[in-house]
This record gives sequence, C-alpha cells and structure tokens, in this order.
Amino acid sequence: MASRFGVLLLLLFVLPGCFSRGMLYTRVTQPLTVNFSKTPVGSRWISVQAHRFQEPVTGLGVSAEWESGLMKTAALQAGITNLYFADVQTLSILNGIYRRRTLIVYGD
Repeated sequence: MASRFGVLLLLLFVLPGCFSRGMLYTRVTQPLTVNFSKTPVGSRWISVQAHRFQEPVTGLGVSAEWESGLMKTAALQAGITNLYFADVQTLSILNGIYRRRTLIVYGD
C-alpha cells in the first residue's frame, strides 16, 4: 500500500511537466506578440499582477479577482516612457483554483 502511494505521489509531481498544464503547479511565460521585427530590447522593465481565486467545491463558479497596480502608474514610477514589448507569466496552483497573471513590460 505504501509503495502504491509513493508511486502515485511521484507521478503527481513528475507528470505535470509532461503536459501543457500541470494539475498541481504550472508557471509559464509567453510573449504577448511574436512580431519582434526591429523591436528594441529596452533597458528597464515593470510588472503588474492580476490574481484570481476560484471556489473549487460547489461548482457554482464563485471567484474573486484583484490586481496589484495600474500599468501607467507603474511605468511612470519606473521612469519608462517608451513601451516596446510585453510578456505574460501565468502561475496556476491546484488546477486553476489560484491563478496569478503577471504582465511584464519592457522599455526605456
């Protein structure tokens, strides 16, 4: 019995990396656009986060969402006036019960 539990536990931690989305934990960073023709890199970057928590038990779709800041305010505080490109990083825990999306913007 203990060996079956150990194998199951090992599969839960190893297999999520084999699929596009893990059941326990996923962290993926993707570009917002793939048109990088003549796009400058930029010397600064900022990030703005959006959080989501979804109630998993009843299936009623009850959720709460909140953001950590506004893009324009964060850019001005970092001294960024020219935005060049952005990435989106998504962190998902327990198959999306908790999800955090981070917008990372690069510029000068």
